[in-house]
Amino acid sequence: MKEFLFLILLTWPVLAKGQDVNTDYQSFRKDLLDSYQKYRKGVLDDYADYLAGVWKEFQLFRGVKRDETPKPVAAPNVENIPANPVPKRLPDPNVSPKGEPQVQEKAPVIKPAEPAKPINAPILDFTFYGVQLRSIKLKVLHLSSLEPSAISNVWRQYQKSNPNEVINSLASLSQLYGLNNWFTTELVRRYVDTLLKNGSSSDRIVLQHFLLSNLGFDIRLASTQRQLLLLVPCKQQMYERSFLNIDGQKYYVFYDNISPIKENSIAIYTCSLPNDVYKGDLVDLVYKQHSLTLKSGNDKKCTLTDGRISVSGNVNSGMMEMFRHYPLMDVSYYAASKVLPAFHKNVLEQIKPQLSGMTQRQAANALLHFVQYAFDYATDGEQHGYEKPYFLEENFYYPKNDCEDRSIFYAFLVHNLLGLDVHLVQYPGHECTAVNFGNQSVDGDGYLYNGKVFIICDPTYIGASIGQCMPSYQNIQPIVEEWY
Repeated sequence: MKEFLFLILLTWPVLAKGQDVNTDYQSFRKDLLDSYQKYRKGVLDDYADYLAGVWKEFQLFRGVKRDETPKPVAAPNVENIPANPVPKRLPDPNVSPKGEPQVQEKAPVIKPAEPAKPINAPILDFTFYGVQLRSIKLKVLHLSSLEPSAISNVWRQYQKSNPNEVINSLASLSQLYGLNNWFTTELVRRYVDTLLKNGSSSDRIVLQHFLLSNLGFDIRLASTQRQLLLLVPCKQQMYERSFLNIDGQKYYVFYDNISPIKENSIAIYTCSLPNDVYKGDLVDLVYKQHSLTLKSGNDKKCTLTDGRISVSGNVNSGMMEMFRHYPLMDVSYYAASKVLPAFHKNVLEQIKPQLSGMTQRQAANALLHFVQYAFDYATDGEQHGYEKPYFLEENFYYPKNDCEDRSIFYAFLVHNLLGLDVHLVQYPGHECTAVNFGNQSVDGDGYLYNGKVFIICDPTYIGASIGQCMPSYQNIQPIVEEWY
């Protein structure tokens, strides 16, 4: 019975689509199979040989800080604004690069499932963010040393062990629960940590690398002579994490979860892979084309209001825990993410009728004042102890937020409810937004960008209306981040 239920789990992402989309699925599956075969011919079949080769030393770079300027401890209020303020032309902005390198031709993130067949294998139960999951239990292997030849030998044995059922089961769990690239890597690491909880850190790292490589990621293996590490490349800049630069691509360093070895000064080595073959996909930190369904704990209902506009939403506490230590990236990528698309839609549907009868400018002002007054203010350091920009859904969970979170929320509302182009605008120690009102003449502080006027709208400048930039930033060149 357990094997039958697990077989249903493995095939659910296909079965749940129904007969009407079977043709589309078969076409999609064929494309994945063709791409995966190209990937196999690229690097995977020969990976053990590369691991047995020469490992080169690379320089370890310290993690980049996004902005080291302290944020204000309290949200500033508008004071002594003249009755008819004179609009100010702000310095032309710099444009923040998207941070996404030229990506190789895309291969499947997960290996396509083979046709369903009876499963006769031991099962491993493990916990992932409070949810009990189950997968095929892989027979584990152990390193004899950290020498390249020993690592290569273990990799080759894993390849010969026919691990497809394990890889397919992990891929199916990722699909079933709507996990993005980042959470898929965490899922694999949690599976291995459970499977090898009493093993060595190097045994865990080797198996994590093997499974993630077989799932289609260009994740590398590295050594410090004392321990093995994972090197994770991302489409986006990951802040505050050390990295290696390999052929122009940042590979971020991750240690064993259970028993990492503290090393003050280390040399890091990794094997070379040929430049002319496909090596796998980069990890995409943006949450897109998925709807996260992994839930644990209780739902929390939150109502946000400024006394004029109100909106309510339910968020799952376990789901919010998943994002509590999400890798730190540029604010624009939080704004571009949709963890719960239905939640986004519901927020918009609640607010839209409350703007009925307003002009575009009136609605933009109403939304600005809503975001200014609907939240209490606190810096991330005060509330969390570290820098923590929110995905939109998190604003309905935490009691306070700061300038990045308000800017993400306001940009989302204005772009989706009013159809206007919005910039996220970065100043030292501060984030706000700027809106292009199209052909409308809107007075206020703003800047020119590609021949268009963008008017400052600051959700943290309490009491300010559209077009009012904080005086302390009026002569500072902003950095704009397009996000939609």
